[in-house]
Amino acid sequence: MSVTTRAIESIRSMISSGELRPGDRLPPEQELADRLGVSRGSLREAVRALSQIKVLDVRRGDGTYVTSLSPNELLSGLKFAIELLQSQGLEEVLEVRRLLLPPAAALAAQRVTPEQLAKLHTLLERIEVATDPDEIARLHHGFSTVVSDATGNETLSSILDALHLRDENVRRTWLSADPVRRDFALTHHRMLLEALERGDADMAKAVSNVQLDERRRFIDRLRSGAPDEPTAVEYPFVADEV
Repeated sequence: MSVTTRAIESIRSMISSGELRPGDRLPPEQELADRLGVSRGSLREAVRALSQIKVLDVRRGDGTYVTSLSPNELLSGLKFAIELLQSQGLEEVLEVRRLLLPPAAALAAQRVTPEQLAKLHTLLERIEVATDPDEIARLHHGFSTVVSDATGNETLSSILDALHLRDENVRRTWLSADPVRRDFALTHHRMLLEALERGDADMAKAVSNVQLDERRRFIDRLRSGAPDEPTAVEYPFVADEV
């Protein structure tokens, strides 16, 4: 283990043990270097590495502080990494979406708040009248973000947001491919919102699976050069009346 790595592990241990908490200022550089048994140069390298992954915040002229350590902040590097994935990484992204999105939709149905439901209604109303492709894509992204936030799990929401960013180009192509497909996307959102309002986790999960299936077919057609033919919206069950 290099000296810098040892310094990183020591600082990480101080944070994990609670000796350093979110918002705390690290001891002066020389004092901390002496305590960790490393040179000031090695300590600086360790601090630089931890600041790049949003664990530490170096404030010039003020000192170095532990960040809020919130999942959204710590996972911001994941968003950047996913954005850099090339087309060969798309298959893995699709697999992760399949693993996470349906359970997340089910969780959102159990935890969504009245305020979030109101936001979703507003977004749907704006999508219905929007005509600019960029605005339409942005509103659809906003709808997905509110659903992710409705899970009440900040870590899961941050990961889903990173996946949404990676899927941005596909989403824009999907929504601009055909007016019929835009109607399909809107229908999916309406069905999902209905599931959230009913608190129906099974229905929310089913709707999410249908969305993923249709997106999968769309991507396969793009790759094969086959004509885009939206399929009928079919769900494995019909919701009972309440």
